[in-house]
Amino acid sequence: SWFSRETARLLLVDGWHVALSDINMDHLNEVSSELGNPRELTIAHLDVTNMDLVQNYVSKLASQHGNIDALINIAGGTNHITSTRLPFHESSPEFWEKVIRPGLYGTMYCCHSVLPHMIKARKGGIVTIASGMALRGSPRMAVYSTVKHGLIGLTQSLAQEAASYGVRVNTVAPGSAQSRWQPDLHAKHDGRASPLGRRTSAQDV
Repeated sequence: SWFSRETARLLLVDGWHVALSDINMDHLNEVSSELGNPRELTIAHLDVTNMDLVQNYVSKLASQHGNIDALINIAGGTNHITSTRLPFHESSPEFWEKVIRPGLYGTMYCCHSVLPHMIKARKGGIVTIASGMALRGSPRMAVYSTVKHGLIGLTQSLAQEAASYGVRVNTVAPGSAQSRWQPDLHAKHDGRASPLGRRTSAQDV
């Protein structure tokens, strides 16, 4: 996503080693190329809807690098699933699964796999990208809003559980934001006024 590319860029500038994973290898290779294929960036194909794969990947990273200091969850969205936004009563359980599994379960699997390493090290940070739709809902986006609202609940619970171990857990909920399918910062929003006079940029997030 647009957010993952910009997040990786800013972390690399700040001196981090970044492990970027996605179910879409073409996208990963494109991002790596755009970032200049730095040595500090590793990419890997990962289906976050498979908990065993996530746990194995996280264990491998921890073994290779000594620890995992941060996790950023950006999985989810609906634009890659369908271009038609149906009313909830016309949508199918099969569609719900396609949104819920990566967006909610994928985030849960990643947090569940990373937290033991952070708790053992007594440090770390987890940031999950939710959405403004988690706070207010949106027509024809009921399942997406439900998933994003669930991420806020998950974050609030984990923040309280992990704080005593020195682990911080937070959520960012962008509003009308720049994205891969809407890169123009000044494109028309969803009708709500923005104090910035433009869309939220990936760098803002």
